[in-house]
Amino acid sequence: MSNDSRQLSAVLHELKNPILAIERLSDILLENDQDFSSDTKRKIELIHTSAKEASSYLEDLDFSSPPVLADDFSFAPVDVSALAERVVESFQPHAEYKDQTLRRAEFADEAMVVGDEVRLLEAMKNIVNNALKYSPRGETVDVQVQKTEAEVRFSVSDSGPGLSEDDLDRLFKPFQRLGQQPTDGEVSLGLGLYLVSEIISRHDGEVDVETEKGRGSIFTLILPAASVSANHQ
Repeated sequence: MSNDSRQLSAVLHELKNPILAIERLSDILLENDQDFSSDTKRKIELIHTSAKEASSYLEDLDFSSPPVLADDFSFAPVDVSALAERVVESFQPHAEYKDQTLRRAEFADEAMVVGDEVRLLEAMKNIVNNALKYSPRGETVDVQVQKTEAEVRFSVSDSGPGLSEDDLDRLFKPFQRLGQQPTDGEVSLGLGLYLVSEIISRHDGEVDVETEKGRGSIFTLILPAASVSANHQ
């Protein structure tokens, strides 16, 4: 598979989240359709059906080689707390659909790093998506942003099933399915955490995982604070 094809596979993987959001938002609307005309309801049903079809197409794709990220990262000062606000807002429909609570915990003021805003947002969304995906209905997922002079930490904690030692060994490798399955039929291609690791590595950061079987997990993206990231400018 050529690099162009592998870059395309990375893009196709990232289409899953917005398509799932469309599917679930339309599903929520259909559950509360008493104020809609028959024509409006029919259009929402078409949106829902189209989103489900798109999800199934992505699930059927054959990714035969690990995806690669394009080299055109654009580094600039980025406020991780501002990105975290966007992530929490964008995933509220997913949480609502599963009766989960996606909670904004402590967000540090101006948690600045030097990075690619689009790619960082992608990595953060993957971490939140995984927490919601593998947590049972009704659970709470907390999102937190902390900073020190040296680093900024974006953390997502859940009270889901936790990870086994075998899962931890395979966590950031491509095409690896975890022992635990998504709790509401969500699509999983086994690429999300692999892409997260690649993105954070490009930012000279690291991904930390704390987990206990049966008691949940905390995933943390650790990035150099802007004051020590000037080499990227």
